[in-house]
Amino acid sequence: MTDKEKYRALCREDESIPVFSKDWWLDAVCAEGDWDVSLVEENGKIIASLPYYIKNKFGFKAITMPKLTQTAGIRIKYPDKQSTENRIAYEKELIFKLVDRLPRLSIFRQNFHYSFSNWQPLAWKGFSETTFYTYVIRDLSDLDKVYEGFGRSTKKNIRRAERHVKVFSDESIEDFCEINKKVFERQGLNYPYSPEFLKRLDSACAEHNSRKIFFAKDGDGKIYSAVYIVWDAESAYLLMSGSDPGLRNFNCKTLLVWEAIKFASAVTKRFDFEGSMIERIAEYNRQFGAEPLPYHYIFKENPAVSSLARLYNFLTGKH
Repeated sequence: MTDKEKYRALCREDESIPVFSKDWWLDAVCAEGDWDVSLVEENGKIIASLPYYIKNKFGFKAITMPKLTQTAGIRIKYPDKQSTENRIAYEKELIFKLVDRLPRLSIFRQNFHYSFSNWQPLAWKGFSETTFYTYVIRDLSDLDKVYEGFGRSTKKNIRRAERHVKVFSDESIEDFCEINKKVFERQGLNYPYSPEFLKRLDSACAEHNSRKIFFAKDGDGKIYSAVYIVWDAESAYLLMSGSDPGLRNFNCKTLLVWEAIKFASAVTKRFDFEGSMIERIAEYNRQFGAEPLPYHYIFKENPAVSSLARLYNFLTGKH
């Protein structure tokens, strides 16, 4: 059995694996390249894993992040009742083994899940790090408490939107694509996803009961806004959204986010806004009572091909 086959079996058994690291998610988002996994086993059990996406572009191969995939990174299964000293030594040993089993490519770029906190062994292996932040509502068990944590303007916008639209949960990825495109059109940007890519990902999420699309519509059926969430056993994630530029003043996205939070409380524990380093977006997320949680962007360029790595970064917009 290959490591990839072993990892597929682990994904079927372990519900705690984040949705972005599930084998079926990687199958859906890695169509432009391929994915594999580095594993460490003990007594026939997987105790550490590092799935990765190998992208081929302009003749270069790089481990990088697939589209619409917030995080990847290392997961470790710890023995019970480890002392702090033993835990740190255990992490170092397993991280070293995982890295040593990666293919030797010119570029490595991954966002690690915020549950991974000790990246120091990766530094000892020649990797570098930049800290980013996502915004998370940690506990959805008491929705009244969650709502009380909203800012005044967020509550006001929810009440205002409720007077103009109704919320629907539809199954049409095509309708969502049309409203999502308007986000990019308003900024003069090309739409980054092909219809085939989104349909493939949506089908996979629907098959695994891991997605919901919310629409805000008026009495004539006009779509004001839409949000798309995915979830796993631990958290829901605000994956995508869109609003009609001419109707943004109705703040219907705020209402939809609240509806998504309420839905998420029935299927998981937390709500992750997939936060941004852009100030206005961070401020919007903060108004929902979400707190910033740091996560690590881990990267490495092979010194022997550093000029090629810089060219790859330039061609892929990562300069």
